[in-house]
Order: sequence, then C-alpha cells, then structure tokens
Amino acid sequence: MSFGADRDQTGCSHTPLEEFMDARTIVSRYYEAWADHAGDMSGVPLAEDFVFTGPVASFDSAEAYRTMARQAGAAVRGFRVRHQFVAGDLVCSVIDWEMTMLPRTLTAAEILEIRAGEIVRGELIYDAEDLRRAMAAPPVVALLEKACQSTADMLGLITGDGWDAPSRCAGWTVRQVGNHLVGALLLLARVARRDPIDPAELDAQRTAETDHLGQDPVGSFQAAAAGLIKTFGDSGVLEQRFDIPGPGTTGLQLASISTLEVLVHGWDMASGADVPYQPDDAVVTATRTYAVTAISEAPRGGPFGPVVPVTADADPFTALLGHLGRHA
Repeated sequence: MSFGADRDQTGCSHTPLEEFMDARTIVSRYYEAWADHAGDMSGVPLAEDFVFTGPVASFDSAEAYRTMARQAGAAVRGFRVRHQFVAGDLVCSVIDWEMTMLPRTLTAAEILEIRAGEIVRGELIYDAEDLRRAMAAPPVVALLEKACQSTADMLGLITGDGWDAPSRCAGWTVRQVGNHLVGALLLLARVARRDPIDPAELDAQRTAETDHLGQDPVGSFQAAAAGLIKTFGDSGVLEQRFDIPGPGTTGLQLASISTLEVLVHGWDMASGADVPYQPDDAVVTATRTYAVTAISEAPRGGPFGPVVPVTADADPFTALLGHLGRHA
C-alpha cells in the first residue's frame, strides 16, 4: 500500500524527515487539545470537510467535530498518548483516557490522516459499551436535582430531638451535618459563579458550626439547592474549569461532587435522626460510578475512611457507602 512516500530501488518506502515531523507536529496539537484544553480544537488544523468516524458518533465537518469536542472535553479527567506510529500521511495512536462518568480508563486506537498540513480524516476504534451506558444516563444536573429532592423530603421528617442526635459523621450532630451541607452547596455555587472565596471558608468544621439551617432547615436547604442547580444550568458552566477543589476541576465534576455531598450527607443525617431515606436509583448508580473513579482506595484522610468491604450482592447504595468508608 502506498501512502505517497518515496520508494527506493528495493521497493521500500521512505517518508522524508520534514513530512514525518510535520505529521506528528500537527497531530500533537490535536492531542494537546484533548489533554490540556478541555477539547478546545480552535487551534487545531482540521480540514473544513474533516470526516470522523467512531463507535458512538460520526461527523462530516470540522465545525460539528469541534462542537462535540468542546462538550466532551469538559468530562475528560485524564488523557495520554501511550504509543504513536507514523506511516506517510497516516498517524496511528494508542490512547488512554478517563472521563468523569466512566468507571475505568478507556483505551483506543485512533488513525488520523494528514494532507497539505491539515487533518482530513479520523477514525477511533474501541469498545464503547461503557460510554454508551454513560451517555444514556440522565444529565448530571437532573441527577443533582433528584438528589436534592430526596434529601429535602427526608429533612422534612426530622423533628425536635432528631436534630440534636449524633450523626454518622463523627463528632457532628445531625444539625451540624445539615449546616455543613447547606454551607457546602452555597460555596459550590459561588465557585461555579467564580465569586471570590476566602480559603478559610472551605474549612468543614467552620461550615458545620455556622447556622446555615436557621429556623427553617428544609427551606434553607431547598434555597441553597435551587441556587446551585440554577448555576449549573447556566450556559457553559459545566464545560468551564475551576481551581477549587483542585486546579483544572470542570463544572461537570463540581456538579458530580455536589450530588455526592447531597446524597451521602443525606444518609448521614437520616441515619442519625432515624428517619427513612430513599434516594433515586439512578442518582445512586451515577454517584457510585463517579466516586469509584474520583476517590481512590489508597490510604485516605479527611472525610473518607478506609474502604469498608461489602458482599458481591450488596445493593449500589451500600457499595457506595462502603467505598467511602461508611458502614451501611
């Protein structure tokens, strides 16, 4: 097969060094967009009629592909090119990438064709079953909204002494967990709006000791939740990157963190106050998937204790709690 390279008398092809470097340099800009710029392809030389085929989606223009890349890039947590091979106009790469909604690293082969200094064609090859399942899941803001509704319903069941009962968060009463949760939602909304944040405000004990619940715990929680949901619903917020809780955190990750906070602290309060708590199954499943990818099982400190082993037939919520170091 000929890729347009010169051939010597033996019939072997030789790609001129400058063409070899040009192809790899062009492709490096493509992968830098995925790894370092959240899928922003504005600086990548895609041909106007760029054609891309893959297991989940295909595109027939650079504009359509760039739009997809910006959306998908917000969910990319890690990306690296493991191996790369150049043959004339073709560059084949073996890549590993991690996405917020996926339980494990995806490995794929991608072939890019270069012509006249532009990428004219791309083909991505991998087992897309995990990604298809993730794409079929409810959007992250809808999951957050469901988590907040379940927790608000539970809070309405807590009465009198229940607020003063010890919670499943060591050293905190149920009311202190509620203060912390409402304070956390208010802070997360401010982070997503890029409001100035004093680092001292991030102290968990400080939020627990601040009376965020007031005289109307349910109303206070609902107001904080509504403000956060509205903020994440604003155009472009999920695709942006923030410095809290760590550099490069995407809005999509912030929304997933918010759902985790609401769900797990909801259980902390319900267990302490001895009231029923029935979170939505889809919320539990998505949050467990996120937690497994975002929170390692390595030695931990802070809010997460050592992993609590669970049986193979444990329900998803019990498995989630166990991963976070909680006994169901």
